[in-house]
Amino acid sequence: MALALAAILLTGCATIRDDYRPTPSAAFERPAETTLGKAYVAKQAEAPGQSGFRLLNNGVSALMTRAALADLAERAIDVQYYIFDPDDVGSFLLDRLLAAADRGVRVRMILDDYLIGFDEATLARINAHPNVELRIFNPYRDRARWSRHLQMLFNLDRLGRRMHNKIFVVDGQAGVMGGRNISNHYFEGAGDSNFRDIDLLVSGPAAAEAGRIFDAFWNSPIVVPVAAFGAADAAAGDATLAAIRNRGSSGDGPSREYLASKAEYLRRVLSSDDMTWAKGHAIGEPPVRQEAEAAKPSAAVARAMAIARQEARREVVYEAAYFVPGDRGVEVLTALAARGVRVRVLTNSLAATDVVAVHAGYAPYREALIAGGVELYEYRPDADRPTPTSGQRIRIGRSESALHAKIAIYDRKLVWVGSANFDPRSRRLNTEAGLLIESPLLAGWLLAGIDRDFSPEHSWRLTLEQDGDSRRQLTWNGERDGKPIRLSSEPDAGFWRSLRVGLYSLIPGLEDLL
Repeated sequence: MALALAAILLTGCATIRDDYRPTPSAAFERPAETTLGKAYVAKQAEAPGQSGFRLLNNGVSALMTRAALADLAERAIDVQYYIFDPDDVGSFLLDRLLAAADRGVRVRMILDDYLIGFDEATLARINAHPNVELRIFNPYRDRARWSRHLQMLFNLDRLGRRMHNKIFVVDGQAGVMGGRNISNHYFEGAGDSNFRDIDLLVSGPAAAEAGRIFDAFWNSPIVVPVAAFGAADAAAGDATLAAIRNRGSSGDGPSREYLASKAEYLRRVLSSDDMTWAKGHAIGEPPVRQEAEAAKPSAAVARAMAIARQEARREVVYEAAYFVPGDRGVEVLTALAARGVRVRVLTNSLAATDVVAVHAGYAPYREALIAGGVELYEYRPDADRPTPTSGQRIRIGRSESALHAKIAIYDRKLVWVGSANFDPRSRRLNTEAGLLIESPLLAGWLLAGIDRDFSPEHSWRLTLEQDGDSRRQLTWNGERDGKPIRLSSEPDAGFWRSLRVGLYSLIPGLEDLL
């Protein structure tokens, strides 16, 4: 009956055309012809085979750097994101991308369909720009938004696999990679909460590698052009897109901030002087992680991180928004600690996380990790996030905080910054991408930036204490108002969140989907 009902409900919905044949294309490969390429040519000649990297530690700088790159673009912009919302931040960045297209720059965009923020008519209108092409990763075949829960229910194996990449590359020369999606709460935009996250500005060979990762998706059958959707009328999106562009270019949001500091951000993007030059590579999963005949899913990111972990001798530091290690992860991390490697892990507390189900998957492993010698920390919702060294936040005032960064540092010399969490979904289901860099200098800068995240006023240090009955009990240790505090239950979570964790823990097979 359920199948029959679904078939009836989906009848008449707009679907993807089977006869549409997309035109293949490739990333721009002549950066020396562009202003960006010329800006970096001397420094690249001094460091052959190396790439330049700059830490983007706060959200405002990360957003303004993207805007400056778009404004400097002369030939091509490639944009790939899991989330791209038409809020203040998304409207501002989309306006900069379309302004680049208006002056003749080729703009290619890949968005994941799961949480897509634009309606069908607006997607069609963006795609109608002569210099813009928009493609969607693993789209819902029936385009009616109300049908998506049904489609997911009956096609979980396919639709449950999502593109989690975050790539922004300009003129084949420079770009941004890291953990941030495009939405207010990744960049200190208006909202009740904002994420603590980290990106890197990258230039040189690693930026070209990011372009090739993008191309693999762009030319894959699982990435479908919006033009193949067919049913939406681009003209119907005219008013919506005009409103988005007006929102992005005016008002009290990112545009005002950018206009006040544009010259400085353009100068910084064009300057290679304060970048760290080192051996580094952009690494990404293929668009389809597991072919039908494959015995195991592909895991380029997981393999790279496993090799780095195995070679660690002194210290491994993880900062991961979603941390669900499973029995195997506990085994790997406690084995590291057993051979004398200091292992520090920071993830979200129950009060800070934006996905309570993930906490339900993570919580059962805490005691085993701590007993095995892992130093475990949980990020607090009242933690302060880094602010720009000059100017103001886009949103003035305090908001709740949550960790969204995905970084790893091995022996203070090898750095991973990317989109992959430490969870089953990142290891087996989602596609991921990031940068693996060999640089003690960059590792030092990154550690200096995140040490405050581990501090007692920003995170809880979890320990195991013996209670009166000689049983081990989790304890949360931190500071409030400059005074030490120790708690014996999930701090600041409240009854409803704690109840939801208990309910999620009863769902069989949940961990494999997290």
